[in-house]
Amino acid sequence: MFLKNEKKEKSQNNTIILGMVMLADAYSISLASFEEDFTQSYSSEIEKSSGDNAIAVLTIAGAQIAIGHMPAPIPHGDLESTSAYAYNWESVLQEVSEHNSHLIVSVMGSSEDTVKHFKLFTQVVCALLRTTNSVGVYMGSQSLLIPKQDYLDEAHFMDEACLPLNLWIYFGLEVSDRGNSGYTYGLKEFGKAELEILDSSRSLEDIRAFLFNIAHYILDHDVTFKDGQTCGLSEKDRVAITFSNGRRVQGKSFKLAY
Repeated sequence: MFLKNEKKEKSQNNTIILGMVMLADAYSISLASFEEDFTQSYSSEIEKSSGDNAIAVLTIAGAQIAIGHMPAPIPHGDLESTSAYAYNWESVLQEVSEHNSHLIVSVMGSSEDTVKHFKLFTQVVCALLRTTNSVGVYMGSQSLLIPKQDYLDEAHFMDEACLPLNLWIYFGLEVSDRGNSGYTYGLKEFGKAELEILDSSRSLEDIRAFLFNIAHYILDHDVTFKDGQTCGLSEKDRVAITFSNGRRVQGKSFKLAY
């Protein structure tokens, strides 16, 4: 990744990450099974644990994790509106309508490393998916609905060099008579402005890949773009960056002239 006129800044935001795990039945977790799976899968120590199978609070790597069981489905209206964006889950409405309860999962911490907390959240959710009769994951702030196996498969490749952005950020695509467009929805959770590519002659596949790679670079290196910079995937690339009101996202966004 090459960025011209780059000025790197360190994010100072605290982290509160929230998501929900949809359960096919009305039963909550087994806290003991969850803890065993988590510690064995990630070789991580659970520093503190309190509560029960209905409400639990844990401390892992200095962050506080809360898991609460809600003995009712997520409101259908919330899932129905988000399902319109779940283009990788063909039978989404049918499958999510069959869930009977859900877990609310949050990760809270004061660390400056928001990415670290998202990784921890992903590990916690994976351990819950493996130890419950679960359907999938809902993250309303990012407009994400992800089926269980897709979540586990994507998270499997998470390491220091690979961030599972498809679990954290929605990558939207749009076709119009003016060209192809793409945008991110979820970078704001990291204290970053969203990205947009508008009215491009590039293919939707190229647009999505470029957005993914740029977003990965932003989070991996904690980069903050500036209006008037250029970026690219090689030294020859000169993709102009402008900062203005978003067209597909709320607030201002960085437009990449790709």
